[in-house]
Amino acid sequence: MARPVLLLKNPSTPSDPYDEEFRRHGYHPVFIPLLHHSHWDRNDTIGYLTSNEFLTTPTFIITSKRGVEMFDDCLSDVDEATRCEIFGKTAYTVGPATADELSRIGFTNVRGGEQAGNGRKLAEIIYQELGPGNHRMVFFTGEIRKDILPKALLNYGFDLTERVIYKTEDRDDIEDQFTQAWTQHRDQNPWIVFFSPQGTESIVATLTAPRQSGEAPAAGQVPVASIGPTTEEYLKDNHITPTVVAAKPTAKSLVDAILSLAQ
Repeated sequence: MARPVLLLKNPSTPSDPYDEEFRRHGYHPVFIPLLHHSHWDRNDTIGYLTSNEFLTTPTFIITSKRGVEMFDDCLSDVDEATRCEIFGKTAYTVGPATADELSRIGFTNVRGGEQAGNGRKLAEIIYQELGPGNHRMVFFTGEIRKDILPKALLNYGFDLTERVIYKTEDRDDIEDQFTQAWTQHRDQNPWIVFFSPQGTESIVATLTAPRQSGEAPAAGQVPVASIGPTTEEYLKDNHITPTVVAAKPTAKSLVDAILSLAQ
């Protein structure tokens, strides 16, 4: 029987690279959705995308796959000629998954991607490619975001505009979903994979609470994987030491880290 992997994330659509990579290596991925994503103001975003301000801006940044999904949804209400004009812009992003999504919806000049594992690295890449100057660009983001990337670009002297296009809220049933998945798969020694601190507070509390009946795991009694150093630090701050940490925030690196323990 395939060993379960409890993935603490919303599954990506139309396919999820973590689902595919774990299945390819004989694991049974189980998604536990944590977050609900929605437009910040869809009509406002559509208005901005069709404005002269944006259409005359050659470069934009979007670092979240959820942000790309909201962006794409808004483009569905934009006329074809304007969409083609937008698709001609240079798009900078973080990580291969978001880069692939931008390419999928129609952008042909996607930069950063796999070479940019985080916001700081992306800022360096943008500066290396564009050089010094008052370059105009737009950063499409969620209401919750780190300020490392915009601070770095502003320090480089770029003319950066930020536009919030989506919001993220924790689901109400996170703890129930996790407990149900754990109860169903606990006899198969499942992995628990953390992708971000957001939405995991109740799960962390469950892992670190004293247990009597064994209905839920305790920290140190179950293998835990972290997608990267930021999430690793968050877990350690909450008295959970990950068993493995992915070298890169990719499905292959995560699975490779887990497989390395069996070698």
